[in-house]
Amino acid sequence: MMFDTKSYECEKAEKKLLMKLQEAEEAVKNEKDWLSLGELKALIFE
Repeated sequence: MMFDTKSYECEKAEKKLLMKLQEAEEAVKNEKDWLSLGELKALIFE
C-alpha cells in the first residue's frame, strides 16, 4: 500500500478548517467572543 502524502495533508487541512468553522458558528450563536469596532481597530492597527 502506498501512502499519499498530498491527500493526507489535504484531508488534515480540511478537517482543521471545518473545526474552525464550527467554533465560529458556535461563537456567533452565543454572541460571545465578539469584538467591538474599537477593539477590532486596536488589534489591526497595533
